[in-house]
Amino acid sequence: MNEDLSILLSAGLSKQGINGSIENLEPLTGGASKETWKFNLVNSSKSSRMIFRRGSGAESSLAIRTSDEAKIQEEVLKKGVPVPEIVLVSNSNNDLGNSYVMKFIEGETIARKILRDECYKSALPLLAHQCGEAIAKIHNTPLKNLQFLPKKSPIQLIEDLYLLYESYKQPSPVFEYAYRWLKEQNYGNFEDSLVHGDFRLGNILVNENGLTGIIDWELAHIGNPIQDLGWICGNSWRFGNSKKVVGGFGDIEDLIKGYNGISNEKINAELIKTWQVFGTFRWGVICLMQAYAHLNGSVNSIEKAAIGRRVSETEIDIVDLLLLGGD
Repeated sequence: MNEDLSILLSAGLSKQGINGSIENLEPLTGGASKETWKFNLVNSSKSSRMIFRRGSGAESSLAIRTSDEAKIQEEVLKKGVPVPEIVLVSNSNNDLGNSYVMKFIEGETIARKILRDECYKSALPLLAHQCGEAIAKIHNTPLKNLQFLPKKSPIQLIEDLYLLYESYKQPSPVFEYAYRWLKEQNYGNFEDSLVHGDFRLGNILVNENGLTGIIDWELAHIGNPIQDLGWICGNSWRFGNSKKVVGGFGDIEDLIKGYNGISNEKINAELIKTWQVFGTFRWGVICLMQAYAHLNGSVNSIEKAAIGRRVSETEIDIVDLLLLGGD
């Protein structure tokens, strides 16, 4: 398979005027719905590291097309968002399928390493502020060239999420309570923005100086911008460091300061907490969806089966946020 893919990559890049041999092609962990490869493009003058990302054919119903992820990266790069430069975009009619090639950016994505390894300790105090700035730049991206993205109001998002939850016929009193609570909240008068949809450790690149890149745009959409801030503050994305509200590494005050320093919209912790509840409910339903993809036989995946246990974790987090004064 590697040899066949090498030939296809070489041909696709050549059509873009990028010539060279494909070397050291190897797969990376790309999640259950994507495949990701790294390789070196070598020609007479230099060797360049590249990343190839392609849909596996079992993409989530919540995800956008892989080639559309590349289009988003091209747009946000214009606003100074740290994303890899796109060099090739392919659609389903081409030999490479729905995919893209981007330049390699240095940085670690694995949360355990970022939070625990000595080399990242100087980066952690800076990271919440940097994330706030990066999220604000994403939200400032003009929408003119992004009209292909789905657009949903907060209430539409909540209703769609509830219908998806109901479809699995696994009643949860906590999810029912969260749904009713969310419908009664004030989501502010914000202009529609580009929303990353999954901004957290695992989808950001970090080195010893902090944030270097943002990847994995498959859940991007247009909507209320505060979603991204609530998502990274969810307990599920703190990886055991629950006292550090922002991603397990930072304080919410630094996140807000970074965001407010760039954005025209000014936010506060209360607004973020509402979206924390939404994000926790959303992650719980996504866990249900992934588990059932395995259980109903549509995808044979131990990863998807195992993630079902996290539904109960999100229920605990919702109770903590709404009834026990958690953050």
